[in-house]
Amino acid sequence: MAQRHPEAEARLLKKWICMRCSATHRGSKPKSCRKCGYTGLRKKAAEKRSV
Repeated sequence: MAQRHPEAEARLLKKWICMRCSATHRGSKPKSCRKCGYTGLRKKAAEKRSV
């Protein structure tokens, strides 16, 4: 298994995902999606889900 680096993990996981169009946004929580204008944003999942 690959080693986890805190800098890389923070860069990859500190994102917001639009629940309508799946566009990604970085930084603090934006008010709305830059692509479609939807206000329903969620944090990127920290752990992969097993199916």
